Amino acid sequence: MKKNLLDTKTASWGELIKNGRTFLVPRFQRDYSWEEEHWDDLWYDLINLDEEEFHYMGYLVLQNKLTNEYIIIDGQQRLTTLSIIALAVIQLITELIENDVDRKNNEERKKLLMDSFLGYKDPASLIAKSKLTLNRNNNDFYQSYLMRLRKPTTKSKLKPSERLLIDAFEYFYGKIKKKFELDISGEKLADFLNKKVADQLMFTFIAVDSDLNAFKVFETLNSRGVKLSPTDLLKNYLFMVAAEHGETDIDQAERQWQNINNILGNIEFTIYLRHFWNSRNIIARKQNLFKVVKTSITNAAQAFDLLDKLENNAQLYAAFSQPEDELWKQAEQYEYIRQLKLFGVTQCYPLLLTAHGKFDANEYARLLRCCSIIAFRYNIIGGLNPNKLEEEYNNTAREVYNNKLKNTSEVFQNLKAVYISDEEFEGAFAAKSIITKGKGTKLVRYILFSLENQISNKKYDFTDSSITIEHILPENPPQNWETYFPIEEQTQLVFRLGNYTLLEESKNKKCQNDVYLTKKDIYKTSSYKLTAQDSIFNEWNPERVSERQRKLAKYAKSVWKFDI
Repeated sequence: MKKNLLDTKTASWGELIKNGRTFLVPRFQRDYSWEEEHWDDLWYDLINLDEEEFHYMGYLVLQNKLTNEYIIIDGQQRLTTLSIIALAVIQLITELIENDVDRKNNEERKKLLMDSFLGYKDPASLIAKSKLTLNRNNNDFYQSYLMRLRKPTTKSKLKPSERLLIDAFEYFYGKIKKKFELDISGEKLADFLNKKVADQLMFTFIAVDSDLNAFKVFETLNSRGVKLSPTDLLKNYLFMVAAEHGETDIDQAERQWQNINNILGNIEFTIYLRHFWNSRNIIARKQNLFKVVKTSITNAAQAFDLLDKLENNAQLYAAFSQPEDELWKQAEQYEYIRQLKLFGVTQCYPLLLTAHGKFDANEYARLLRCCSIIAFRYNIIGGLNPNKLEEEYNNTAREVYNNKLKNTSEVFQNLKAVYISDEEFEGAFAAKSIITKGKGTKLVRYILFSLENQISNKKYDFTDSSITIEHILPENPPQNWETYFPIEEQTQLVFRLGNYTLLEESKNKKCQNDVYLTKKDIYKTSSYKLTAQDSIFNEWNPERVSERQRKLAKYAKSVWKFDI
């Protein structure tokens, strides 16, 4: 008779946590990582439970270790956060007790809630047992501080995941306190936790048989259509391969994995892995990365070779998104890394990874400039297909890795397909609009400053806040502008590049939303040639916006041009 390795059922959080079960986060699982955006989403779901019969929390995958003891395969972030919510409720009841509010009943409520949701004393050994045990990086803090309702004396010395744990507690403590501030009582707090949170949050509970190897669980679930994160799939596969030689190798793999993630910080591991892989192998897309790695890494030696290389290159990769990193001491390298970060273009990272150890500092600066110019032409102004760009960079990175391309000039020749022509670039620039909101504001500043530096032979920094962006046609034009710009055309034209210019902060305040004839006299006094020369027309209307932008496009061809 074939054994059923997966048992699936639907259960509320209360049904899962109150039935004598204990839950263990295995050591190969990542640390607690939920942040405020995740807490916000969960809190929104909780406060809407009054209007919903239940809220679905997704899959919860557990492996049965012993009777009523489960290893958490998928779901530790949610279970940990729910336990923190329980602790926040219990803290508020504790404060009622300390203030002698319904002391006897609240003491009984506190004990019952602690026993139901957080821990209990074993009736045989009388030893306190926690219902949830976190991984070895987080459990000491969870048990010593959160479970005992203690606050650390200072957050500065805590590990990042420990800070997130205490921040989560403070977040939900504040939200729950505010929810009940007008009429707080132990009865209402207990009812909120016991009936709303515990009974109305529903999971699809998948129990995996204990005979299934912990590392095989992910493969089995993946093949059954349960969606697991690529990071967890990859991590557990590499650990499974490393486990061939026993516990020592697993410990080593875990240390390396943790170190890589510490270096990467907020960078997703799978993105780094894919860029690293594509720096020396045929391109792997996000959707097939796990399959490609699994096919190529089949023994412990290969797994550790990959981990070694990932660990050695992690600092360089992290520095691509950190222009201030000490790695970019050379001024030119710093500037081009800053530009790539501004553009948000990462397709060139495989090439930059593989070229770093092969090109000297000056040649590497030229390579960064080449990538920046291609990114600006292709992505920012051209808005072209990023998949094509990724393919070209992958091919070029492999050529550099195999020593077939030895300098930036050769690299540029190999990337000619994604260096859009001057004619195409000029045409796209002449029609470009960029909204001055968020990142768009920085991008417009960068473009205007680059043009100004070209025209005036200066070196203004686009982060200089004393120089402002002036909308010649104002963002919110008064009615007298409608004579020159029909109202239906204003929205289309206000964010055109030809409608922007640079202006000193004090002069920008003088301009406000005045008509163009008044502004023009102020523009003449500006120290920026882009404004004093190229913004002066007898009138300002849709035709002049286009005319000026065509003129700027001609300048742009020489600003963003790479010569071998």
